[in-house]
Amino acid sequence: MGELRLYAIGIDEVRGMVGADEGYAAQLREIAHRALAPEPVGARSGGLLSRLGPIFRRVPASPVVSPTDPEPHDVEALLAGAYVPPDRVGAAWRVLETLVQGVAWGSTKLDLTGAEMDVLDFALARGGVSAAVGLHHLLSSTTSVALLPVTGLTVGWHPFDKALMMASAYRGAMAELETADHRELIAALVVWLDGFVPWAEVAQQLRRPVPDLVGFYAG
Repeated sequence: MGELRLYAIGIDEVRGMVGADEGYAAQLREIAHRALAPEPVGARSGGLLSRLGPIFRRVPASPVVSPTDPEPHDVEALLAGAYVPPDRVGAAWRVLETLVQGVAWGSTKLDLTGAEMDVLDFALARGGVSAAVGLHHLLSSTTSVALLPVTGLTVGWHPFDKALMMASAYRGAMAELETADHRELIAALVVWLDGFVPWAEVAQQLRRPVPDLVGFYAG
């Protein structure tokens, strides 16, 4: 099963996480520390990433450190823009996505294999949606984040204006989708994408960049 996780966040905010300036690094470090903190006994984890398994948490005294389970030094390396060894790149991306989630205005996810994404994009195209705002095109637009790619993860983005175009195009295509599953999935995605307008208004008031659409696909 694949999973496409979508975030509303300015792309410059994402790029700036690698080698962050002092003020931004302090904010991000606090987000990371909350993620690194041991989960209270009996507490239920939540949030978009909670289904990915333990993030920033592993069994105490475990003799094996997973290459994708972040450690505190992975956080500091990313924030400093320092060299990330090949065996820690997976962990660095996990750190980055957790920071993205902590800063983003909103997030959602779609459970799709690569083949299912192809089928959905084709169904949208039949409904009049341009390939330029398809899900595969989102993932083919590189973020230029200063991290080496890692196997099993594809990260892409669309600018704010294109996120609005996606919402409009997908809304117009819903009636043409043949399956109830596709209609339900796209309807929920459109509702989420509609949040970009109010988020942008608040972002401007807070002197933050308007949100872009950033996607992490694991599959």
